[in-house]
Amino acid sequence: TKQLIVKQLQEQIQELQQLSAEKDDFLSEASHDLRAPLANMKIAIQLLKVVKNEEQRERYLNLLEAECDRETALLNDLLDLQRLEADVYYLEQQLISLETWIPYILEAFETRAQERQQTLKINIEPGCPPLISDPNSLERVVTELLNNACKYTLMGGDIIFQVCADPSTCLFQIRNQGEIPEKDLPHVFERFYRASNTQVTQQSGTGLGLTLVKKLVEQLTGTIQVESQAGWTTFTVQLPLKPELMAPKELTSQ
Repeated sequence: TKQLIVKQLQEQIQELQQLSAEKDDFLSEASHDLRAPLANMKIAIQLLKVVKNEEQRERYLNLLEAECDRETALLNDLLDLQRLEADVYYLEQQLISLETWIPYILEAFETRAQERQQTLKINIEPGCPPLISDPNSLERVVTELLNNACKYTLMGGDIIFQVCADPSTCLFQIRNQGEIPEKDLPHVFERFYRASNTQVTQQSGTGLGLTLVKKLVEQLTGTIQVESQAGWTTFTVQLPLKPELMAPKELTSQ
């Protein structure tokens, strides 16, 4: 009927308007975050031109390098997010032995935790079966969640990394001492969203890390959830042990 057609057109128009508004917001946030490191790099370059001693020169060079790394990380995250949303992100599934792969991935974080006087506890269920997944994407998920845990855990706090599996599912759980305000929990996976508590807002980052994590987990046909209570924050990633995305003959071992 005519009324139904009009209603459908109105809904489509509203959807397009919402998408346009979201795109404008995204471009605004991205532009702001891209400009900030560039402005700091420009200041560092100007200061280097008038530096008077080696100590100052070293400090400004370190600032320049840090801001350059920050800009590069943001650009890489933006590109990866665009590929994921356009469904052109390449996945190469391999057979991953978790009992050997996870300690290798966590090695750098053990050193980092020690430097911050944090305790990183690793608990891998004995006899955990191998997982069929893309190792690069899975590594990105694990390292981003651990980066988050390290950043938002105070000195002396605990971080717990746990892996377990049943016949069909693998579960990764990253827990850290530190709580996300309840009102922020529904938004933690949104682009450029930063939690409101002062401890979090003092931390640097691209604002895209958890957005990428969620997109990558979905690409791996898994789910991710977050909860925060009683002084702890827990991210739980659930992945199928054998996703039906690639024929077994195409798999390689990791």
